[in-house]
Amino acid sequence: MKLKLFPLRLVTYPSKIVPLHIFEERYKILINECISSDREFGIIYQNDNKIADIGCTVQVLKVIKQYEDGRMDILTKGNNLFKLIDKNIEKEIVTGNIELFTHVSTDSSSFEKLKDKYLQVIMALGVTDNLDHHLSKKHSFELLEYIDLLPELELEIISIDSEEKRITILYKLYTEILLKLNASKKDNLSLD
Repeated sequence: MKLKLFPLRLVTYPSKIVPLHIFEERYKILINECISSDREFGIIYQNDNKIADIGCTVQVLKVIKQYEDGRMDILTKGNNLFKLIDKNIEKEIVTGNIELFTHVSTDSSSFEKLKDKYLQVIMALGVTDNLDHHLSKKHSFELLEYIDLLPELELEIISIDSEEKRITILYKLYTEILLKLNASKKDNLSLD
């Protein structure tokens, strides 16, 4: 499958909301084409002129602001992970031959344990509004919301080929984050 790509210094994944400011002419054309034909494009991580092998299809959810010169602020949402098979440049846009990943369900008990750990982390961060939204999540990627990770770590997470492995790694990561948050709170209490 061919897909037009937008290489950026960020990683997206299914369910991730990504605001973008579109200012380059080639990307203004790409985004307008995607909006008018209700088509996806791909965001793929690029660092030091090297494009990652894994990316995510995204759709434009909303145009926040359209400027007179054609620039725009948009909101996008990640849909499906893909593997980049090869790429070329067509009309100044990187176009990739991609293969979509298939979603494989996992043991619900391990996911529920991860969701519980995620809820502990976000509550320790002070997120207490709209907990029903967080309780209704069904996939590991949704449990990255409010967790600010380096793009390189996000790229590692989306590169994991198994939902079960991803759940295990995220569980360990959230356990470490929670330990640090709790230690930080204890340090702050002892200063009072």
